[in-house]
Amino acid sequence: MNLQQTAELANKAAAVQWVKWVHPNTKPAYSNPEKHSNVLKAAIIPTHCAKCLNMNGCCFAENKCPESPLHENCHCKTERIDDINVTTECHIEKFTGYIFNKLYNDGKEQIFNDLGFSISDSDTLKAEMEKQANVAYISGDYELNKLNPYGQRINIKVTLNGKNGKSLSFKTGWMTYPDGKILLTTPFGGFVDERIG
Repeated sequence: MNLQQTAELANKAAAVQWVKWVHPNTKPAYSNPEKHSNVLKAAIIPTHCAKCLNMNGCCFAENKCPESPLHENCHCKTERIDDINVTTECHIEKFTGYIFNKLYNDGKEQIFNDLGFSISDSDTLKAEMEKQANVAYISGDYELNKLNPYGQRINIKVTLNGKNGKSLSFKTGWMTYPDGKILLTTPFGGFVDERIG
């Protein structure tokens, strides 16, 4: 990224008004086991809502935030925040154990193969996903996806330039976590456009 692109990104990010989802008097779920614990708690205690508990502390661009209240008697609210420190995380197993795993014959490996990538490129793909998602999220360039008991998912467009000169844009899926963290859940969530090359 050159200086002009960096300045443009900084300006775009500065224009985003961020909000934090707040479920009063509860601790945010920073990990998958904590999210799962909230789901179990909500199943046992009817006055708890797993969606609300697992959104606690998550950050959204104000114009792309789930609507609150989520349900009748919902105590959640959103609070404006001045700044956000975005963290994007992609586990390498999304490529080594899924995309390039022959046990999953769902056509996704072929999409990456058509761009010249193989399992030996997993580290490169992981880094590229994290980099592009970081830029997109901090700029508010994402779309809300499913909200389920484990929290709010978002879609982020990624464009991969293949090793063979081809390129492809497609959707990736991420789960929101507190304090500006997002975690890759779906390395390929569908085409943005059908053009390759």
